[in-house]
Amino acid sequence: MLLFQAAAEAKGVVFVNTAVWKKKKKRKEGDAERYNREGQWSRGFDVRTESWFTFENWAHEHKYHMVACKAHRRLYTKGNDPNYYTTYVDIKHDASRTVLTAWIQVGFKLRALSFFLLPPTLPITPTGFRGIRTRRRACHDLNNLLERFKQFPIHQSEGLHIADMDLSSLLLLGKMIFAVAVFTTILSARIELSPGLSNFLMNELFKRVMIITAGGALLFLAHHFGVARRSIDTWKKMVSAGAVSLVFTSLAVFLLTRTHTEDLEAKVNYHCLLHFNANRCSSAVQALPDKQRENLVQRIQTFQKEIAVKK
Repeated sequence: MLLFQAAAEAKGVVFVNTAVWKKKKKRKEGDAERYNREGQWSRGFDVRTESWFTFENWAHEHKYHMVACKAHRRLYTKGNDPNYYTTYVDIKHDASRTVLTAWIQVGFKLRALSFFLLPPTLPITPTGFRGIRTRRRACHDLNNLLERFKQFPIHQSEGLHIADMDLSSLLLLGKMIFAVAVFTTILSARIELSPGLSNFLMNELFKRVMIITAGGALLFLAHHFGVARRSIDTWKKMVSAGAVSLVFTSLAVFLLTRTHTEDLEAKVNYHCLLHFNANRCSSAVQALPDKQRENLVQRIQTFQKEIAVKK
């Protein structure tokens, strides 16, 4: 057997470990998502027992309400306002077969607000841009139902996606990114193009941007994983996001105030001591805060007195 395998490998034949191959579970043709002309998602699979009790538990946990019922068919909806998004899940179930059909109905008001860029019906797809948050939530709801029957999740619906974040986390993240951009722009405007001084100011700019970015990242993670993903109350999430935003804003203002003074002191040292320039030295001294300017004047006077005594 070993001689046969070696001869086969020499001819380019590759052997596969069948024991490992059999353990790998593949998607069957029936597990694939199907979409009809209206964009409705559909998945069919075999079941062995009566499962209406499982469907009812799933609907109750994910806040779906039954709006129609027949002998082997039930229709569930999620969404209280018909002017916005309404998710429909149609379940056809008998003793041996279940077919799930789902779609998202877009209300006229929401379509008008989007200048009719949104279609009347959104497909249950986890990729794209239009209504992505609602579609991702619908995918996760259906994945939870499919998991109870040991079925594959919807294709491409797993993994990290920014649309899966809570609204409070998204708003907080957007504000932090905007604040860091403004912070960087303000500090960049203070950089003066002078040999030796520019490098110092750019290095300090990089350090300060890293500090504000690291601080914002820690605050965001504390809110996202500490509150947004654990609490179901919207007001708690918004209060947490507001508090984190206030702390982050205070940190940014503190760093801006402190770095402004440090940059002015660096310019005074450069133009007045290292490379004397009367005009720029005078401008840098006048731009100093009152306390720093008084301290500088006192230090200069003390230095002049010491020189006079030595003479």
